[in-house]
Amino acid sequence: MWEAAVSVERRWTELPEARHAAVVGDYGSLLRVARTAARLTLSEAGERCGYSAATLSRIERGKQRLTDVTVLRRLAAAFDIPPELFGLTDDGATGSRQSRSTIGRLLGEGAYREVGDDPLRRRDVLGGLAGLVGSTFAADPEALAAPPSRVVTSLEDILLGNTVPPAGPVDAAQLRSALAHAWSDFRACRYARLSARLPQLVATATAHYETVADGRRTMAAATLTRTYHLATQVLIKLHEDAMAWSAMDRARQAAREADDPLLYAETARISAIVLRRTRHGQRAQQTLLSAAQSLDGCTKLTSPAEVAVYGRLLATAAYTSALADQRATAWELLNEADEAGRRSGAGGGFAGVDVALYRIGVARVLGDYGAAVEYARALRPEQLGNVERRARYWEDYALALHGRGAHREAYRALLCAERIAPQEVRYRPWAQQLTTALLSADRRQALPDLRGFATRIGVAR
Repeated sequence: MWEAAVSVERRWTELPEARHAAVVGDYGSLLRVARTAARLTLSEAGERCGYSAATLSRIERGKQRLTDVTVLRRLAAAFDIPPELFGLTDDGATGSRQSRSTIGRLLGEGAYREVGDDPLRRRDVLGGLAGLVGSTFAADPEALAAPPSRVVTSLEDILLGNTVPPAGPVDAAQLRSALAHAWSDFRACRYARLSARLPQLVATATAHYETVADGRRTMAAATLTRTYHLATQVLIKLHEDAMAWSAMDRARQAAREADDPLLYAETARISAIVLRRTRHGQRAQQTLLSAAQSLDGCTKLTSPAEVAVYGRLLATAAYTSALADQRATAWELLNEADEAGRRSGAGGGFAGVDVALYRIGVARVLGDYGAAVEYARALRPEQLGNVERRARYWEDYALALHGRGAHREAYRALLCAERIAPQEVRYRPWAQQLTTALLSADRRQALPDLRGFATRIGVAR
């Protein structure tokens, strides 16, 4: 099989048109030869490399010149084009060779395995795990109560088209400022205000993208992608998985036009979270590992921001492996993410402290509650960069304590989460479900004012 693959490569690279295109620097024609040799349509090729079919068509026809080294490396990696044909040298040694071999091996093996080997048995086990979440918190808390309708209703308008488009032209600078403020709300866990802002924000970003001149379309696509990233993240938080799926799809479409490998990698990461939550775990893991491999191939991880995004992909893949009880794979990937975090420093908002936060979650979903508690005690929440991350810390810490049967300590952690992020506790199902479990365990009313707390966050007694 390997020999056959090599033979195919030699055939297309030795074609006269391929040789001529490489000699004269006609990289668009070279790309077309590589794509047709792989028997890919423009749409299929776009899925592989993260560009739209229209963009690839412009590149192949010479309407959009290929001069950026990062883009050339990205296309070379996506279509197995020898770098030297694009005038490149294989000099990218910044990335971790160990990480690359790990990802390649896991992709070859099929890194994600559902619990159990038999598909029918696997579905039964997964169904059983979903039913156990409320009492044990051993798995990712996905099957949870619906959030308050007043928070969700405004988010539905995003995808149902019930928002009023802006009158007149959109000011791009004002749009980016509004998006930055919305992301600030998300990081501060101000979900109610954010959900009220999102419909008009998405409508404005969409109108801007659809009406902007061709020369500024790429930037408009990037802004629209980040807007849908935010919408998807909010919908994930509120466990509105069907709407999150739709928002994810729109983010992917916009990201193809954005022509930004970092943006496309982050789109893949968020997409994988939605896939995982909708019981497509294997596809989620493949998406994460393929995105990490592609990002490495096209950028060579030469900047802190690139390494940071790479590390974030690996950390998310580690958590995904933990949910499938793939212990060795989960810790291996998290160790690789830790290495990336150290190399990136604080670049891109991902560093060793973020890996430490993932360690708590990975240990918890693996059922290693004692280890999760120890990891949590070793990390000071004030080290985490924003309220949303600190809320995640208290979530994992509280659930791990509950898993150990330390109900009083779990309640204290829940109160800490409410103190720093009241809407995280009021609107997120994990807190409501943990409160219900504590009420069931607290028959002697040993926890002070637990029932008052439950009433405050809307949990029926």
